[in-house]
Amino acid sequence: MTKILNVIADINIIPHYFNITRKKMRVLVSYFYGKALIYKLVYEYREEMIEDLYLDCGAYSAQNDNITLSISEYMKYLLMFGQHFDHTFNLDDDFLNPDHNFNNQVFLENALPEGFRRPIPVIHDSDDPLGEIEIYVDQGHDYIAVGSNKKLSDDTWSKIKAKHPDLKLHMFGNLNRKMLKMHKPYSADAATYAIKAGFGSIFYYHPGEDKEYNVYLGEMENTNDKKLYFSDFKYKKDLEEHLHDEFKFGYEDLLKNSYNKWVVNLHYFRQLEDLVNASK
Repeated sequence: MTKILNVIADINIIPHYFNITRKKMRVLVSYFYGKALIYKLVYEYREEMIEDLYLDCGAYSAQNDNITLSISEYMKYLLMFGQHFDHTFNLDDDFLNPDHNFNNQVFLENALPEGFRRPIPVIHDSDDPLGEIEIYVDQGHDYIAVGSNKKLSDDTWSKIKAKHPDLKLHMFGNLNRKMLKMHKPYSADAATYAIKAGFGSIFYYHPGEDKEYNVYLGEMENTNDKKLYFSDFKYKKDLEEHLHDEFKFGYEDLLKNSYNKWVVNLHYFRQLEDLVNASK
């Protein structure tokens, strides 16, 4: 079974999504961004509104902002709040030095109390990803993540499955449809639902064609571009019925509230998850 996790920066979307759909979300939150949000996240929303809750260290975002994360501070955070998460990830803050990340992994495991779920290791070795995976498998890990700046070739996927058929893999920042359906990782995440909505578009899956569409709502319509606009979408009527039946949304509801676009896209990724798991 593949789980699609959605990266949450604005946690207000969690109750908004739940109140409209009555469905729980699969959530990945970043330590880098989410430290100030933790109380509301785990004490107000966790039980009723969240199905899976993962904690990422946020190393990718921190590196982009030239901010150094402290392994000691991250360890203290895990001690305080880690028990509220289904899974947490290692502090993989050096994408070019697997040994450094391994040392962080060992530091966290030694610092956390007995019985505490071990953080998930994150690999970054482009030359020998299978070799780096072997290091953590030898340490008893059955769940390993692939860093968002790394992709696995089909050949590497085949080798991993052949040697470790029960190993669970998480793909950071990667919701590539072909990869999901062909290799079915245990979990994957991205903020695509919010990124696309920010550019004024929603995802729509048309079951008759078994095809997804990225539909622009026309807020910034330009007759010279090649975007697929809501106004002349060939399945406009079907899309309107979908919006009404699933969310009680009309077109104007998507324009006046950006959270509503997020809700539509979050729903699409749950559909995608179902399609991936139903595929052979």
